[in-house]
Amino acid sequence: MGDPRGIGPEVVCKALQSKALLACGSFIVIGDGKKLGRLPSSVKVIDVPYKAAGEGAVKFLDKAIELIRTKQAHAMSTAPLSKEEVSRYVPNFVGHTEYLAGAFGIRDFDMMFTAGGACLSIVTRHVPLKEVPRLITQKKVFDSIALMDRTLKERFRVRKPKIAVLGLNPHAGEGGLLGSEDVKHILPAVRQARACGIKVQGPVPADTFFAFPRHCDGIKRPNCSDGGYDGVIAMYHDQGLAPFKGLYMKELVNFTAGLPFVRTSPAHGTAFDIAGQNKADPSSMRAALKLACRLA
Repeated sequence: MGDPRGIGPEVVCKALQSKALLACGSFIVIGDGKKLGRLPSSVKVIDVPYKAAGEGAVKFLDKAIELIRTKQAHAMSTAPLSKEEVSRYVPNFVGHTEYLAGAFGIRDFDMMFTAGGACLSIVTRHVPLKEVPRLITQKKVFDSIALMDRTLKERFRVRKPKIAVLGLNPHAGEGGLLGSEDVKHILPAVRQARACGIKVQGPVPADTFFAFPRHCDGIKRPNCSDGGYDGVIAMYHDQGLAPFKGLYMKELVNFTAGLPFVRTSPAHGTAFDIAGQNKADPSSMRAALKLACRLA
């Protein structure tokens, strides 16, 4: 259910009113039953006691992990929580992605977003912008490319994925003129991936990549002449997510690549400013639940 003070309870309740969604599988909601409102009779609710919002959010998550481990559930969809609040109870808490990877002992994982027939992953995830350049290494970029390729094949059933890798610097560094990371780390990672048989291009300039809906330079779109790319690798959080959310916010789903089970979530946050006002749009939560059902 996520943070009980946020819009998580509302979007979960609204999303589960869909008869088409309920026909896809069986649903268990973990959280605070009083906060959720009226759910369809087919939906099971597990109430977990808590004293504060951050404590509750992490307890709900821990219960979900327990259900996955004991095979009482096959997929997990998480509503948004407050990292700041959870960190009061779990020191150094960064987010769902890292917490779930740690719980299952997974080292090779990525935060991916999917919508419109394409997936996007981020090499450096939730880190301060000033730290990004030193974190861009050939190994990290290659690992993201390889995991994207494997995830598209194994989870999304794309036979021959096409992947684009965005450059870090303006114009992908202009051959080193505007920064060395693209030449020293990103290009070698792309070449390494190609040597492994992965269909990948890059580094490509990030400023124009999302601007061509009718050409193959951009992500996969229905009106693209040859389908575009199936996967995109961004170097840092806002580089990929600012345009991706601008294009696909209502249908965008966060998917954790590398886990031994399917985990999805909506692409928005807790939205405390509108919580409890019946204003929250459940579209992204509904899309997250649909994708979990499809991939599980």
